[in-house]
Amino acid sequence: MAKRDYYDVLSVPRKATRDEIRRAHRKLVRQFHPDVNKNNPQAEEKFKEVQEAYDVLSDEAKRQAYDQFGHAGVSGEGGGGGGTGPQGDPFEAFRRASGQRTRGGRSQWRAEPNVTVEDFDFSGQQGAGNFSDIFEQFFGRNAPGGGQTPAAGRGEHRRARPAPARGQDIEYPVTLTFAQAARGITQSLQINRDGKIETIDVKIPAGVKEGSRVRLRGRGQQSAAEPGDLYIVTKVLPHPYFSRDNLDIHLELPISVYEAASGAKVEVPTLEGRVTLTIPPGTSGGAKLRIKGHGIERGGEQGDEIVTTRIVMPKILDSESQQLFKTLQEKYPLDARTDVKW
Repeated sequence: MAKRDYYDVLSVPRKATRDEIRRAHRKLVRQFHPDVNKNNPQAEEKFKEVQEAYDVLSDEAKRQAYDQFGHAGVSGEGGGGGGTGPQGDPFEAFRRASGQRTRGGRSQWRAEPNVTVEDFDFSGQQGAGNFSDIFEQFFGRNAPGGGQTPAAGRGEHRRARPAPARGQDIEYPVTLTFAQAARGITQSLQINRDGKIETIDVKIPAGVKEGSRVRLRGRGQQSAAEPGDLYIVTKVLPHPYFSRDNLDIHLELPISVYEAASGAKVEVPTLEGRVTLTIPPGTSGGAKLRIKGHGIERGGEQGDEIVTTRIVMPKILDSESQQLFKTLQEKYPLDARTDVKW
């Protein structure tokens, strides 16, 4: 089956910027990752196709080769004869220089312990060097984009060995609950390394959010030079009653009209358990009450929990009760729409 165009796979134009390619990749990874698509038999193949397209288009040198020669430029399935690479493949050295090292079809990774969080960080990956320079080693400066190579002794071309490229970075989506993202968690992940599945423990710091990128230095693809990094991309599940605004957690609290009028003490949930909240007498609907220090933790800071009141009226009022409210209205007149601007 013929491979699809990598730009079509990521749904980006051929002139897409690096940021556009990364954003498209992150969206599709979340959509097709097998961990969140266990009932979709096609998700894994889609995921692999997206990863393959991103591996090429996110690397400047590989993308240049792909744009010029198509799939043959990055897979060695064609691209002219007479090369000096293994089995006459002129692209083999280019793939080695680009960091495409595999063993048994599986990526080789090397570990280092550094972990950082880079929310929505679109820092660029290091490329494999100038493709034209590598191409000239096999075809001379008469190759596409080349001129004449200065001659060495006996008419031989001077050949400079390209510097090894940095290993490619890897993105790995992880789904967290609201509480796990707010307070942090250590998770065990299964990583394919040197052809074997290895389990590693990753500490995800408190305060990550949707789309946060937890960086593990040296856990990306291996190369002869510096290994790439592993990025844990977080997806945070919605909470049934909490929501988040920066470092604050928000909660809507229904209270009766009687509690609003006379005041009350009400138990409310926090991420650490229930606490008692005092409702002052005369509290209006939409009032915001703050519980200090029960928000999101991050970088030595901690937000608060903001409780917004919603007043609930009795559903049925008999004539005597209705008269009681009218008496209260006459005694304490109130125009509820005094401050509105319409």
